[in-house]
Amino acid sequence: MVLKKSFVIFLILLSLLHAEDIKKITICVDPNWKPFEWIDEKGNYAGMGHDFLEAFLKDSNLSVQLYRTKNWAESIEAIKAKKCDMLPMAGITQEREKFLNFTKPYYYAPYVIATTSDKVFIDDIRRRLDKTYGVVKDSAVFDDLKKLYPGIKLVAVESVYDGLQRVSNGELYGFINMAPTIAYNMQEHAIIDIKISAKLSTGYKLATAVRKDNTALYKIMSKLVDKLDESTKTQIEMRWLSLIKEEKVDYSLIYKILFVFAFILAGIAYRHFTLKRLNRQLEKKVEEKTQELQKLNQELEAKVIKKTKELIHQSNYDLLTGLPNRVLFLNRLEKAIENAKSHNKIFGLLFIDIDKFQSINESFGYNIGDEVLKAVSQKFLTLMSESDTLSRLSGDELTIIVENPENIDTLTQLAQHILELFKKPIIVGKENLYISVSIGISIYPRDAHTSKDILKNADAAMHRAKEKGRNNFQYYSAVLTKQASERLKIQVSLLQAIENKEFVVYYQPQIDIVQNKLLGMEALVRWKKEGEMISPAEFIPLAEESGLIVEIDRLVMDMAIAQFSQWCKAGLEPGTLSLNLAVKHLESDFFISMLRKKIKKYNFDTKRLELEVTESDLMKDTQKVIRDLHAIHALGIHIALDDFGTGYSSLSYLKKLPIDKLKIDQSFVRDIPDDEEDSAIVKAIIAMAKSLGLTTIAEGVETQSQREFLYANGCESIQGYFYSKPIPAKEMEAFMKSFNA
Repeated sequence: MVLKKSFVIFLILLSLLHAEDIKKITICVDPNWKPFEWIDEKGNYAGMGHDFLEAFLKDSNLSVQLYRTKNWAESIEAIKAKKCDMLPMAGITQEREKFLNFTKPYYYAPYVIATTSDKVFIDDIRRRLDKTYGVVKDSAVFDDLKKLYPGIKLVAVESVYDGLQRVSNGELYGFINMAPTIAYNMQEHAIIDIKISAKLSTGYKLATAVRKDNTALYKIMSKLVDKLDESTKTQIEMRWLSLIKEEKVDYSLIYKILFVFAFILAGIAYRHFTLKRLNRQLEKKVEEKTQELQKLNQELEAKVIKKTKELIHQSNYDLLTGLPNRVLFLNRLEKAIENAKSHNKIFGLLFIDIDKFQSINESFGYNIGDEVLKAVSQKFLTLMSESDTLSRLSGDELTIIVENPENIDTLTQLAQHILELFKKPIIVGKENLYISVSIGISIYPRDAHTSKDILKNADAAMHRAKEKGRNNFQYYSAVLTKQASERLKIQVSLLQAIENKEFVVYYQPQIDIVQNKLLGMEALVRWKKEGEMISPAEFIPLAEESGLIVEIDRLVMDMAIAQFSQWCKAGLEPGTLSLNLAVKHLESDFFISMLRKKIKKYNFDTKRLELEVTESDLMKDTQKVIRDLHAIHALGIHIALDDFGTGYSSLSYLKKLPIDKLKIDQSFVRDIPDDEEDSAIVKAIIAMAKSLGLTTIAEGVETQSQREFLYANGCESIQGYFYSKPIPAKEMEAFMKSFNA
């Protein structure tokens, strides 16, 4: 036994002696990962990682030398080949732990997704796994994402800047890394068309990594990392993460102008001394150009600074309510655990879900739903203390972290107060909405010891509250299970409306204002339910989302073509029938054959038929859309591009489509001629249409001044309340007879 203890002491002393022999460390770093680490112009190690390493080694006798590599992938290969001893700043992954020992993590940041500014925000990346995302080659991001989302499409890029460039030029849907390094590269390279579209549930855990065969160095670095105090750590983070770089003004154009000016001035001085006046004019132009460039540079710098602040805010706060988002919530939940653990206290987590919130969106629209979320959030804030944290996790799910409650009764009283808040309706616009909520409560440390389990248990308790009939609260218990949500009532109503043929067709005249004659009319669907007209704004979006719009459009098409044929047989001159066409029709291989059958059934002249397709719809599955529209056009049917100017189509794309007419969206017509910006847009659309050989029609025309403006600028056709609102068939027949008389 004595021999065994002596042997252990001998090994410890031997290890310490070996540790004392280490005087110099060779490191490998990522040369292109600003602001975390990089190699500067002089070949020196720089960035946050450098400052952390300097702080670690401050009181040691260790010196550092750098092994240069071209990129992070080469650095990983170098440490595997034992060309360097250590990676000062590396993400922890299971793959790397096979050949590296990691110290305690000293920095954490969540992964975010950077996309172009025109992309929508991503609530859940699992709904976007069909998109392609860039990650830095051999980075920890790759291993983490493949583990969390096995089906994700990842492309390795050389650096953060390389990834952002590929996103900007459309090669990649998004690039995944940390917000600080994305923001830094945007500033440095003046990239202004990028935004943060999502925050993921995992992120970088950065630590110092040492080769597994160098245990002595690992022990030294582990102790040095553990000794780092919070004050120094915070100073280093603030030094780099609050850095706003100044953009350099590009004076290359100014230098060229000055060079030309000097050359001309020399010629003038040599040959024509009498042309000094021209010299003064040129000087003035150079000065104006210089001022213009300086102004442009100041605007660019302001945009970059604004975008950086937006990125930082977006990564921590919900855009709609202004509440902390899931990222900041999880951070504060971890801090609440640490505080409760160190002071031997409890805290509670309330998981709140608005009952039947989806029905609010479907019945009143998503704008009303958004206003409800903001109103509910404000009501919750009136009940909270300064130490509590109210967060929006996603959709209609909110949480409240209640720190330092006196006892469990405090949580019960808060839940009861929340339920009482909603006994009176919430007023949103003209709507009085009666809202209720279901609340689940879990308690640390009684119910769980980790943030993941605390949140999971509160969520389970909330679902139990829904099982109990909603509008109540439940504490967590081990037997809780989740329950499926109700079927959407509005979708059932739409199905019944189709079956009962509750839809009717209204018509709005389209007028040729040059010849003052009826050009045609647009067929518009209306829903007459139990004698009451339901606004299209209430059911069209839901019909499109559920796919029922296809069946509704077929009913409208059949009724409108039948009515039009009757008018033509009666000797009336109704002009052209314009029908709205959802692109979902073109997803079916049978639409064109169905269209031919209807034309044949009513012996309908295809020259009298026009199909309107919205600009935004045309950007979906573009190759198939182009093929099908050409097939429709070949039947003699006209194609109109509806709501033009509100989408993202390009001129090159428009030239590929068999478009006959551009329909100017009413949002541009509404404020003409008083609004200069709208007036300029309308003029540009008319001019562009003429250059492409297309006709134009403006919708939403309501005043004489709007009509005169359109006529003066070459728009020959209009539609709107100035002539008539959408009217039923009988009134439309009377309108035709009186207008054509």
